[in-house]
Amino acid sequence: MLFTSSLRKAVENYPGGQSSDEAHRQLLERRRKQMLRRHTCSTLIKPAAESSSSPKKRAPMPMALMEEEEVVPRHQKDEHRGKGAGGTGGKHVVPPPLPQVAPQSSSSSFIPPSRNYNDDWGAEPAAPAYQAAAHPSATSLPEVPRASYPALSNNDDFDDEWSDEDEEHEPSRPSATTTTASLASNSRRDLSRSHSEHGADRGSSKVNKNINRFSNFVKSGVEAYVIGDSKTSSPISERHEVVINQGIIQWKPIQQYYTCVVDKPKKESKLKGLKSFIAYSITSSLTNIQVSRRYKHFDWLHEQLSAKYIFIPIPPLPEKQVAGRYEEDLIDHRKHILQLWVNKICRHPVLSQSEVWLHFISCTDEKDWKSGKRRAEKDEYIGGSFLNCITVPQQPLDPNAVDQQVERFQRSVKTSEEAMRVMQERMNMFQKVFAGPVKQNWQKMGSAFKTLQQSFEIDETVASRRLTDALAHTASEYHEIGQVFDAHTKNDMEPVLENLYSYKGTVQNVPDIIHVHKQALQKFRESEGRLSSMEAEKMKQRIDAMSYAVIAEIQHQTAEKVEDLKSTMGTYLKRQAAFYQDVASKLGQLSARYD
Repeated sequence: MLFTSSLRKAVENYPGGQSSDEAHRQLLERRRKQMLRRHTCSTLIKPAAESSSSPKKRAPMPMALMEEEEVVPRHQKDEHRGKGAGGTGGKHVVPPPLPQVAPQSSSSSFIPPSRNYNDDWGAEPAAPAYQAAAHPSATSLPEVPRASYPALSNNDDFDDEWSDEDEEHEPSRPSATTTTASLASNSRRDLSRSHSEHGADRGSSKVNKNINRFSNFVKSGVEAYVIGDSKTSSPISERHEVVINQGIIQWKPIQQYYTCVVDKPKKESKLKGLKSFIAYSITSSLTNIQVSRRYKHFDWLHEQLSAKYIFIPIPPLPEKQVAGRYEEDLIDHRKHILQLWVNKICRHPVLSQSEVWLHFISCTDEKDWKSGKRRAEKDEYIGGSFLNCITVPQQPLDPNAVDQQVERFQRSVKTSEEAMRVMQERMNMFQKVFAGPVKQNWQKMGSAFKTLQQSFEIDETVASRRLTDALAHTASEYHEIGQVFDAHTKNDMEPVLENLYSYKGTVQNVPDIIHVHKQALQKFRESEGRLSSMEAEKMKQRIDAMSYAVIAEIQHQTAEKVEDLKSTMGTYLKRQAAFYQDVASKLGQLSARYD
């Protein structure tokens, strides 16, 4: 074995001069250490041979082996070390016959041979050849903490409009870190950033499309209309007109006014009673036809109107509440808001003439209803394409004047919305006070009068009986007045809250409309210098048509706000006066009983 040959060489080169007894004693001592070394090596190597894939922690070097190292001359050590380092480049010592390390203290560790067993005994593994290619260097890609995983994008359009088509055209998905996101040039974050910069870098074509395909300006088809790329194949079946009346831009007035009444909520069922719902009857003065519609039909109609008439804010429907949906108060509340919604549609010059709306209030046949429903869902003239259905005056508009009018309306809507919110909060508080503490205090006062009346019943005089009767009537009237206060909150205050809800829900759509209009103006300003005079003139006409529609809608919404507030507050104050006059009349009649 290697250890035996090494030991023999060490003995041969050992300097002589000792006596035979001393030499014999040293020889026996070396053999004893040799046997101890063999036993130790076999003990350390056996576990490594059994499981070479999971190296064990090396055992500490026995004292006998460390003492044996002193026997081997230094030139022998250097010779063996040179032989062992030739195969590994000096990093890992190739196994020599004896441990090839310099003499160390007792705290050092022994590095065993690995030529035959391929085991480094816990030493630090050598770096593989492919390591540099697998992991980018610190200069090319800085390390990012793995604890943070931000969302792919903050733009809601991306979350809502994600599709398989987008993934096919997307070469790389954005990473969860900032560094990898900057490397993905076609990531959604880059698209969103280019949208926020209003398309400053548009490419080399004359009129470029917006790079952000997920913005409402693009999805609605307004961009395609502005650049003249709106494609439709069906004929226009619905036309509307914007006129200038005494210097005011407005929709053409309604030629025939009509009303609709939402009434008779009734619980119905289908599938032999497996599904139940509330149906409302709608009767129009235009046709005097009564139709039955569910809440989901109203919801479908709201969706169609919002998609088609992009520059018209559609009033809100009542919230769809599942819990307690068959309770009388909830059904009555929903009916009132649906009535407000129908009234606003009937008063609008465009919505009142809409084909899908007229189909909604007049169709009674189930087959015709489904046919008209499919026709509305396949309508090509929605969003930006609807502007092809509008006829506007030929007079060009001043872009600066249009901007000023739109900005003024936006400020008015913002302040009005805040004022309506405050009014709604105060009215809610007033309603709770009237239905709670005020009602209770009046009725508690009535109970006090009742107690006082019972105390006078002991007396049997004529005067006492008259006072007892007066106190009894007072107690009863006070209890009744408490009930009147409770009813007043529902009959007089609830309509105000419903109108405030309708107005707030309508103006919430105004910022989106104004934003799309601003994007259209920005698109025209960006493209004007790259177009020929004829193309620029045609694009200006399309922008003017859009601006006419926006200004006409601003005029209608302003007039509606004034009319609604006058009617709502006027009716409320009249009912307030009648309510307090009724209470005063009751108290006056009670006072006469004490004369």
